Amino acid sequence: MPQSYDLIKEQGFFRRELRERVSWFINLRWIAGGAALAACIVGRLMGLTLPELPIGLIGVFVLFYNGCLLVASRRLSVLQPERLEHFTTFLHIQISLDLVALSFALFFTGGINSPLLILVILHVVLAGIFLDPWASYLYGAIMVLVMGGAVILGKTAASLLETITGFQHSFVFLDAPEPHWILAQYLVFASAVIFSAYTITTVKVSLRTKARELQRISRELDASNTKLTALYEMVKEIGAITDLKRLLDTATLQAAAIMGVKACSIKLLDDQKKHLEFSSTYGLSEDYLSMGKLDLEKSPINRRIIDGSPYVIADIDKKDHFQFPENIQKEGIVSMLCLPLRGNSRVLGVFCVYGMADYTFQERDVDFFILMSDLVGIAIERVKWDLTKSWFMAKVTHNLRSPLNAVFSMVSLVRKGYLGTVNDKQAETLERCESRIQILADLVGDLLKIGRERTEMGKVTHHPVAPESVVQPLIPLFQNQSVQKGIEISFEIDDNLPKILANEGLIEDLFANLISNAIKYTMPGGRVTVELGTDDRGRFRFDVSDTGIGIAESDMPNLFSEFFRAENAKQLAEQGTGLGLAIVKETVDRLGGSIQVRSKVGEGTRFTCFIPPCVDH
Repeated sequence: MPQSYDLIKEQGFFRRELRERVSWFINLRWIAGGAALAACIVGRLMGLTLPELPIGLIGVFVLFYNGCLLVASRRLSVLQPERLEHFTTFLHIQISLDLVALSFALFFTGGINSPLLILVILHVVLAGIFLDPWASYLYGAIMVLVMGGAVILGKTAASLLETITGFQHSFVFLDAPEPHWILAQYLVFASAVIFSAYTITTVKVSLRTKARELQRISRELDASNTKLTALYEMVKEIGAITDLKRLLDTATLQAAAIMGVKACSIKLLDDQKKHLEFSSTYGLSEDYLSMGKLDLEKSPINRRIIDGSPYVIADIDKKDHFQFPENIQKEGIVSMLCLPLRGNSRVLGVFCVYGMADYTFQERDVDFFILMSDLVGIAIERVKWDLTKSWFMAKVTHNLRSPLNAVFSMVSLVRKGYLGTVNDKQAETLERCESRIQILADLVGDLLKIGRERTEMGKVTHHPVAPESVVQPLIPLFQNQSVQKGIEISFEIDDNLPKILANEGLIEDLFANLISNAIKYTMPGGRVTVELGTDDRGRFRFDVSDTGIGIAESDMPNLFSEFFRAENAKQLAEQGTGLGLAIVKETVDRLGGSIQVRSKVGEGTRFTCFIPPCVDH
């Protein structure tokens, strides 16, 4: 296959070159024919002794057959399909006609002493460049024999030719004075022709070999670039996934496509690290998966992979140590590449790709799959850690909520005097306690919200939602808050907003967090503007701007981190969990959107969310 690919590309290259050179040769030949006629005219004007008539006729002959070649080249250019043989044959015809005309020109311009002798070498070189190597040697040998025959046969052959043509020659023969000098000139000419043919064909073969190697490397680079681009897209996609099952299914699907195989699987270790279980597969039948868990004690190959050794095989048979070799053969699996699926600090399972035809995985395939496997392993460990963290936060915060509510109720009862008289100092202290407990309760509430959203991420069904229907019920609430704080708030909602794939709870949290933050951090007399519209790409745009305290440039990188609050925000409002914007970012990511922030300290902040519309909108 690689050779065929190289041959196709090489023929395409030379076909283009020959097509371009055909017109170039024809244009150059107009100059040569015209030069022959011009030489006759100049010779007559300057009184030079030149065989004007034969040279003129040769020039006319060149112009005539060049015109015929021009017509033929135009027909050749529209011939479909284009074939390399057509162009090479056409070039053979051109060189043959040129050498015939050149032989006559040499006869009438001094033979071995002719200034046109260099044109023989030119045609030998051209034949070596654009035709097969034998053509260069053939045309060179013909011209050497023609010149040699003329030199050796001497005046007899020349007189015969002169009688036939009727033109007087100016050829230098071997029986002329100083024949050794003439012979030496001929040998130099013959050597130059042979050396030129050898040099050009050798260089051409070398260049063609290097060109094929460059084509092979270029093809491999193209394939590697395609794989790396696909791997980048895969990593970008799985990096945004927080559901383990979805991540595994995406990884197997993408891995099979990128590696060019029919099937792929991810088997994860159980908690006891004694069994492997198919956690995600692509391209494998239900019968193959029905064998269930794989016992590492009964599968030396999988045990060796878990220990860190890649497993590559191009022809699977029963001699390999699989637990279920008959299932593998029944599935039609012939080749296999399996790697340990590593996290940051431990092996998580086995990542395999399967070939359904005899295929040898190359070393570069193994290296690339190792890179892919390591990236997938890190992504799996990240999701598992996030799920564990979310479970822990949900468990702890849920257990904290009831005691906090009880403490808050008791402090409130004491402060309000239901358990006895409370003086002003005690009331102030109890009020501060209530405030602190409320901050902690808000934190617990936000933690529960984050934990619930992360836990239910793969379970919540999204459906088309009209954003304006979610924000409309919230408008009176935020208008009341703004009036109480002395802030002006306005809502600008465009008509015909696109529906987005979400659920009402997510959108409400998104709106509420951004609008309440804008109100909280805007001073009395300030302004908050809420806009719902679309951008130039048709995405839903949610924009909240204020004239509040702003955000420092140094705080921007951590703005969406959990528990982060900017210093000026802490100074303005003691209350705040630092989770609101983290929830906003996670919500926007879940909806496949993006968020932009523009802010200047003392002037205000603008949050803009972009969310793609429903596909059917």
